[in-house]
Amino acid sequence: METLTYQVGVSQLTLSEEGLSLTIPRQYWTPRQWNWLVTLLTQALAGGLTWVMAPATIAATASRTGQPLRWKRMVIDGLSYLLFVLLIPARHPLRRLYAAFDWRIIDEQCAEVYENQERGAPAYPPQVLFRILVLMFISGTPFESATLQRLTTDIAWRWFVGLSLLWPLPDAGSLSRFRKRLGAARFEAILVELIQVCDAQGLIGHLEAYFDMTGVAASARQVTPYERAVILAKAMSAYLEAVEGGAEGVSREQLAALVLEILSEKHPSLKEVQPAQVVASQAHLERELAQMKGEPGWWQRLRGRLAQVAQELNGVPGEGLEHLREAARRLAAHLPQAYGNPDAAVGHTRADGTLCGYRSGFLVDAKRRIITAVVVVALNCVEAPTVRRALDKHYAIFRRYPRRLGLDSAFDRDEVHRVLEAHAIYGSITVRSRPGPVGLFHADAFVWNEGGQLVCPAGKVLERVGGPRKNGIERYRAAEPCTGCPFLEQCLTARQRAQAEPRRYLEIAPLAHRRAQRSRERSRSPEGRALRRRRFAAEGLFGHLNTYHNGDKAPYRDGEMDTVAQLMVAFVSNLEALARYA
Repeated sequence: METLTYQVGVSQLTLSEEGLSLTIPRQYWTPRQWNWLVTLLTQALAGGLTWVMAPATIAATASRTGQPLRWKRMVIDGLSYLLFVLLIPARHPLRRLYAAFDWRIIDEQCAEVYENQERGAPAYPPQVLFRILVLMFISGTPFESATLQRLTTDIAWRWFVGLSLLWPLPDAGSLSRFRKRLGAARFEAILVELIQVCDAQGLIGHLEAYFDMTGVAASARQVTPYERAVILAKAMSAYLEAVEGGAEGVSREQLAALVLEILSEKHPSLKEVQPAQVVASQAHLERELAQMKGEPGWWQRLRGRLAQVAQELNGVPGEGLEHLREAARRLAAHLPQAYGNPDAAVGHTRADGTLCGYRSGFLVDAKRRIITAVVVVALNCVEAPTVRRALDKHYAIFRRYPRRLGLDSAFDRDEVHRVLEAHAIYGSITVRSRPGPVGLFHADAFVWNEGGQLVCPAGKVLERVGGPRKNGIERYRAAEPCTGCPFLEQCLTARQRAQAEPRRYLEIAPLAHRRAQRSRERSRSPEGRALRRRRFAAEGLFGHLNTYHNGDKAPYRDGEMDTVAQLMVAFVSNLEALARYA
């Protein structure tokens, strides 16, 4: 090969059979710059800048059999080394993040899912792929493809991952296989390792914690009520064809009318739709399904429910349209709510209104805002049970519960009161506004005195006149007529006030009512109000995660991988705190 020399400005490039040489004349540098460069490179060559090589230094990891797994050999070339030294300053945020955590833990946690110690191509070290995901979430990059695109040009990102400038990048398929190979359980185990590091550094106080949930928008399109009607009509047609002895002589128009009747209870807009429209759209849907190479997952799952519904209805009274109506009601509960992500659900949030996605809950320690538990559920699920799940995860790590817990009004439920009292946790819950019927006093306005008697807002004692029932409900009434009570109009309806001896009746579960009363008293006490104020201030963490780390957006298209995304959001949040405070 002929030696080629190029003059690029004041620099000279020489390409030969032996390699590539770059020459930058000394006169290009000012004396101050030259002395700085000499000092810097002297330190580097003397081993004083070992941080440059650290991300590419991958130790051998033992497999389940004890044999070392075979990872790709990460090599930093001289050009990359020089640029890393010159362009990544000592105070660069990524240098602090890298130094805060021992990344070998990732390889150790992932060793069980790799089996390439004897055969197969060497794999990317798990910590390398994991650090790419860290970059995605720490920067708020929405997708893995955009992350890899930036990785091609960002020198600091290359260094953080451990890839030289000349090393080929992993592709999106490598990241996808890595996520699925690990699964949500192993990502959570990695998060637990980081939480334990934070605890060892004294960043977790174990005294006070906050739990809150936020809506996470899925990468999906919400299925409209009309589309749900068309899908259910198609499913009912398949039900008639698949179930032996189904209703005979039932036309598609009758099925469509039945479907519209059922779904319009939840979606009033369907009352204006004619059955003929649904029949026409059903035929269009059937043509689309026939043209597809395979059935979409949502249709496979719905069709798989047909036999189960038929079995459930076996022996249930009802024939003809009544039988079909009940079958349609049961199938309606399994209709898809989103295209593109079958696990996403439609629900309501205080901030966004109607949203298609999930609810993500973080249990946050008050001392340094370390997230100790992550819970991800469908958006249409009830929030209250998630508190128990979060506390159980916290206990599994530390073998103890926080002493105080701040919660918002969504968790002012008896289920939560029971959990907090069972674990001796002082809970301050924002009290829900629960108006009684027709604006009258709610049951919360009636309290138990020190003698264990139920007392009305006027201070009169109520007597038990019925119960307890199987569900624990008991019936109470005023021991004396309420005539002349100053709260008469706020406590009784006009019909009740017109009675000869007007009295207020109340049906409650006494134990639950007492727990709710104790919760209100704690919340309204000076200590409870102070705890609520601190919890409210801590909500800034959620705003930070949503703004800078895409905590309110799900990048993937199934529930498990979107759970992985929320675990990564918690990981980068804790990593930031570790780098800042440790």
